[in-house]
This record gives sequence, C-alpha cells and structure tokens, in this order.
Amino acid sequence: MNDAVPNDAPADDGREPAPAGAPASPEAALDWRQLVAERRFVAARNAYLVTGEQDPDVRAALNALIDVFDLVRERAFGRALERIERLEERAAFVPWAELEEDLGVLRESAAALDVRDPDRARGLLLALEGTWFEAETLTQLGTTYVYDSDLEEAARLFERAIELDPQHYRALTNLGNVALEQDRVDDAIELYQRALKIDEEFPNAHHNLGVAYRKKGQLAKSVRSLRRAQRTQHRQEVAEARESIGKWAGPNVAKYFRWIVYALIAVGAYVLLRMAGYL
Repeated sequence: MNDAVPNDAPADDGREPAPAGAPASPEAALDWRQLVAERRFVAARNAYLVTGEQDPDVRAALNALIDVFDLVRERAFGRALERIERLEERAAFVPWAELEEDLGVLRESAAALDVRDPDRARGLLLALEGTWFEAETLTQLGTTYVYDSDLEEAARLFERAIELDPQHYRALTNLGNVALEQDRVDDAIELYQRALKIDEEFPNAHHNLGVAYRKKGQLAKSVRSLRRAQRTQHRQEVAEARESIGKWAGPNVAKYFRWIVYALIAVGAYVLLRMAGYL
C-alpha cells in the first residue's frame, strides 16, 4: 500500500502552528472538517494537529480514513473493512456504518467486474448515492463502459475520478488503457508513469507500460517494464498468501512462511530429480 500522499498537504499560509494544548480556533477546526468533507484526509490530519486539539478518537479516525482510502485504491475492500473494525472508538463525525455498507457494495461490484458482468456491477454502483467513495465508484463504473466498448464514456468517468482523487492510480492506469486502445500511445505512457509515481509497485501499470513501449518499438524499455510487472505481481501474491495463511494458521506459521515455501520448492526439486534418474 502506498502511504506517501504529499500532494494534498496543506499549503503554508505563514501562520505559526498552535502550541500543543492551546485552544483551537473556530477557523482551524472548520478547516480540518472541511478537508474531511473534501476527502483530503492527510491534509485534514495535518490541519487537526495544527489546532492543538488532543482528542485521540479524532486522530484515530483520521488515521483510519487515510488507511481505508489507501486500501480502496488498492482494491482491498475486505482489508478496508477490517481496518474500520479495529477502531476501538468511532468518532461521530464519520458515518462508519455507511462506509462499511458501501465497502461491501464495492467489493460485490468489483467481483462482478472480475467475472465480466458489467450490467450487475453498474446496477450496484449506481445505487451508491452520496458515497464517500465516489472516486472508486466512478473508476469501477468507467470499467463497466470499457466492457461495453464505450471508451468515451469510460474516459469521462476515469477523468472525473482523478479530479476527485488525484492519488487514484488505478483510475490513471485505466485512463491510460483507454488511450492505448485509441492508439494514443504517448498519452498512455504518460498516464502509466503518473500512476507509478503514486504506487511504483502496481503491476498492471508496469505491464501496460511495457505494452505501450513495445508499440513504440522501444523493446528494451518494454522488456524492463514487463519484467518489473512480473516481479511486483509475484511479491503481491506472496504477501497475500502469507496474510491468508496468517489468518487461518496463526502468526507463527505466517512468520515462517518464506521458509515453508523454500522447503516445498526443495522437495519439488528433489522429486523431479529422482524422477529424472539423477538421485
């Protein structure tokens, strides 16, 4: 998960930050709440710290929102739900129950897209009125139009998602895919590179960047990007497997997962060599 989101840090307006424990000004309090309304949670957390307020529930809520939206960009809706569940106290300024409900819908619509059922996905997504996850909703909705070969509408939705959430690297990648389909290869490359500046471990962007370079005849760059895609995809699969094992087998098994994998590889190699007559 990409935690570096400096683009929405609040601008320096020349004012000295309030000392710790100082009473918060109404303007400062309004600022962080307004930033929450704009879904700029890193900036909201920074603004809240400047107020000098010390409510641990508010700070925990802002940290949780940052994590949840990172996980949504990652398409990890189950982990986003788990992050909310870990909150000991739920600050009242966040509609947590609605967020959990919307995350469930987004997980279901994403599953429909995975089996190429755009009509079901679109029906679920269009019911999400007033959701805090508007950028993700638009990103998935754009994908339904890609499946329907309506690239113009898909591009419009992806662009709107990026306007709402400039850190949404999947929307950027999807917009790059549209550009690639329209033979705007240079535009596609630029969009993939923008996505990778946000999350350099996103395998889809690396893979499609490799395809774009190949279309331009830049074979060395293409091979590098495709290999990077394979490596990042492999790392993600191993991490997901380790997490899954940790859930059902406990932390000790997850801790030694790498050695378990190595042992299985060694056993497999031994069996193959025996079958080939070398051992």
